[in-house]
Amino acid sequence: MLADGTNPEDVDPVPGLNWNSKAALTDVIIYGTPWSPPVSKVRHHLAFAGVEYRCVKRSSRSQPEGGYQKIPSIEAGGRIVNDSYIIVKNLLPALYGKSCEQSVVMEWEEKISYGLQLAMEVEAMEDPGSLFSLMKMTTNRALAVLSLVFRRFFPLGAPGRKLPTMIRSRRAAKDDKYGPLKTMPEYLEEFKERITSDSSFFDGAEGVTAIDISMYATIQPWYTLPHVRKGVIDAKLSSWWSRMESAMPENLSEDEFV
Repeated sequence: MLADGTNPEDVDPVPGLNWNSKAALTDVIIYGTPWSPPVSKVRHHLAFAGVEYRCVKRSSRSQPEGGYQKIPSIEAGGRIVNDSYIIVKNLLPALYGKSCEQSVVMEWEEKISYGLQLAMEVEAMEDPGSLFSLMKMTTNRALAVLSLVFRRFFPLGAPGRKLPTMIRSRRAAKDDKYGPLKTMPEYLEEFKERITSDSSFFDGAEGVTAIDISMYATIQPWYTLPHVRKGVIDAKLSSWWSRMESAMPENLSEDEFV
């Protein structure tokens, strides 16, 4: 465990959590930013399941030395848990029952956390047409304007730039565990093959599944970026996207990070 007693990335908390039902999820706080895909995933699962929570703004690399430096972290029932994959792995059975312990659910959680999300982020960072919107979303309009004026000097905005190259390199170090990183269109196409008709959700389910929520919520905060929106449209997932928008609780838009 880390110096503060919480779990590092990709490691389960010790001692184990007692999140065996929604009743165990009391005084829930989500730490992160509204534009973060993994933060969005945690928020959407809690909101869809009707669990009350509040959001506290926290940026990456903002914690004391020895603490968890990424986002999200979540506090629930007196325990703090880090890393969206670990959080969701422990949340889903509490929110939706034992059906979410099935191997296919965790298989897709892994693909979304260590595949789709990273592919979406690096491809958007490498897309010149998404640079202004990405900078405006994650910083402010002034920096977004500067990114256009001084485009050639920014660490993102084209293939080979420093930030997406660094993310690709770090992900490549985990290829033995998760396999090589695919492209966003490849992950979306694989997902589309599991939507068995235009009126269904994952694996032909009549209602929204946990996998649908994780997929949608990961993409949702970046959906306004041209590269990401085009990916969803090209994968012929627009109908599914509209159904997901309609199925998500309206109060999600009221979340405030303070």
